[in-house]
Amino acid sequence: MRIADKTLVAWAMRKYRRLKVHKIRASRFLEQLSEKKPYLFVHWQKGMAGAFA
Repeated sequence: MRIADKTLVAWAMRKYRRLKVHKIRASRFLEQLSEKKPYLFVHWQKGMAGAFA
């Protein structure tokens, strides 16, 4: 699932201008999102979130 999380970080860096060159900010953004809305992805529901960096 680490590959899926890395892909999500790359997607966030492309989508959001404020995260474009900030990989750590993008991973923190997704980590907070996984805590707020764990139902978005199945592996987040299983508790496999947190391997974003």
